[in-house]
Amino acid sequence: MIQVVKQFKDARKAAKKAASDPETPEEMVVGKAWDSTLARRLWREARPHHGLFYGAFAVLAALFVLEMAGPWIIRHAIDGPVAEVIALRAQDDPAALEQGLERPTRELLWWALAYLGCAVGMTAFRYLEVAHLTRTGQSVVHDLRVKLFKHIESLELSWFDKRPTGSLVTRVTSDIENLGEMFTSGLVTLGFDFLRIAVLLVVLFVLHWQLALVVLALMPLLIGVSLVFRGGARNAHRAVRAKLSVLNGYLQEVLQGMRVVHVFRREARVSQRFRDLLAQYLQANVRTIVLFALFFPALDFVVNGIQAAIVWVGGLDISSGDLEVGAFFQFWLYVGMLLNPVRELGERYNVLQSAFASSERIFQVLDTQPTVASGTRPRGAPVRGLIRFENVSFDYLPGVPVLQDVSFEIPAGATVAVVGATGAGKSTLANLLMRFYDPTRGRITLDGVDLREYGLEELRSQFGLVLQEDFLFAGSVRENLVMERSEVSEASLARALDASRARIVLERLPEGLDAPVAERGATLSTGERQLLAIARALAGSPRIVVLDEATASVDSQTEHQIEEAQDNLLSGRSALVIAHRLSTVRKAHKILVMHRGVLREQGTHEELLRLGGIYARLHRLQFSGDAG
Repeated sequence: MIQVVKQFKDARKAAKKAASDPETPEEMVVGKAWDSTLARRLWREARPHHGLFYGAFAVLAALFVLEMAGPWIIRHAIDGPVAEVIALRAQDDPAALEQGLERPTRELLWWALAYLGCAVGMTAFRYLEVAHLTRTGQSVVHDLRVKLFKHIESLELSWFDKRPTGSLVTRVTSDIENLGEMFTSGLVTLGFDFLRIAVLLVVLFVLHWQLALVVLALMPLLIGVSLVFRGGARNAHRAVRAKLSVLNGYLQEVLQGMRVVHVFRREARVSQRFRDLLAQYLQANVRTIVLFALFFPALDFVVNGIQAAIVWVGGLDISSGDLEVGAFFQFWLYVGMLLNPVRELGERYNVLQSAFASSERIFQVLDTQPTVASGTRPRGAPVRGLIRFENVSFDYLPGVPVLQDVSFEIPAGATVAVVGATGAGKSTLANLLMRFYDPTRGRITLDGVDLREYGLEELRSQFGLVLQEDFLFAGSVRENLVMERSEVSEASLARALDASRARIVLERLPEGLDAPVAERGATLSTGERQLLAIARALAGSPRIVVLDEATASVDSQTEHQIEEAQDNLLSGRSALVIAHRLSTVRKAHKILVMHRGVLREQGTHEELLRLGGIYARLHRLQFSGDAG
């Protein structure tokens, strides 16, 4: 007992320390034991399904009526035919006993059949209770999960940069599932339990107010046990959710980087780190188990004490003739019906605390407002593709500039290439152009209109994007090329396959466009993934292309095919090309040379070579490398 109380105190101290520590993860921030704001928000989320909740409440009410009828039948059976038979036997007259048994026996049979009918009714309504509550909870969970995922999709990339993927997976899956458990076996049942307790207390006072006072006098002990141990429940569940989030994040990272783990022989270190995180998760779960392992036996002890007091006082009243045996049994059964929901309040509270801990994490996401907001400008004339960067600066982290006062223009239909060392800001220009981020200062315009005025969906529909390591989803080749875009027809898809040279890839696949693609395109080569990515961009007939050009890791024949596909992709479109090799750069209408976030040089290939600056030096280095 002393050890558990110490653990309980340690849990509260840890919670207070977490609340005051600015480095504490958001999953561990401690709120109030009962958060009425959270409760109201959860109820608002469930509002579209209020009809299901009312139906569940009606099922519970019908079940409660049948449960109340059982002890009433037992009382009348005992104080009626059973008491009559006992009285006949007490007369010690065999003839009178034989003649008098027929009526009480028949009456007892009817009471037994009535009790059996109640049992059948309770069985049916218990089925309805489970089925209806489960349907209610899953309906709420479905809508909330859709809402959460849709909101996550609307958030900007910088938000994802700061959060592990595993943590987000936990919120969409197990955190939402905890809320489902609350709506299934917590909220409605808990509310009805309070009504059940109130009704039963009134009935007990009507039956025998002296015994009811005994129960009422000892009830604070039962409630007190719940109050003493409930404080650690929410903190314990919050710790479990936080540890699970960290564990999922690490597991996701390791599985995605398994090749690197094998290559650098990090299996032992990774396994040890996973065991450490798993041990922390186990410890958090053990704390929860210990708290409730003491909680329920303590409740049982108090319940047994209440029942012992009832036996003592009730037995004295029966002896004095103030209480009939059947009435005592009815009172005893009703007390059991009263104490059961009181005992289960701890478990209900357990479910609620787990749900509150999860709902905090879910609402933290839902309350996050996108910093890259969609514009409200009405759809205008077709996009021509004139792009201007006007004194654009950008910081990923406050005070750490990535771009500084960058200005340039991409004429409609022209190709502008960007070169520079790693970290010079090339990819940041592409991210800003597609509004994955917004500039810290300055603005970017498309056809003279600030990008922030365009609707995000309309704006991004104008872009074709090809990344250095493009992402392919698990599914079919067709699904990866069409991407559920209404503007992609069979004709445009066929043209894209021809222009991108991606038909070479389909020739190798027996199922063609319907061939399955493994997660991240693992069954395809780097070159094949690049050709399919170019076909995907071409299929949407974009006006603007952002190309992270990369052919260094493929053979010469594939490189030639990719370069032809890229030429077709860029033809007649405004394009921003992040250049790694100078074959694309030579064909560009203009070349931008970035150095440490500053646009240091711009011009054609020949102009920059004559300038003899950074670009000329990069050209000499690559030329020397190619020559060697």
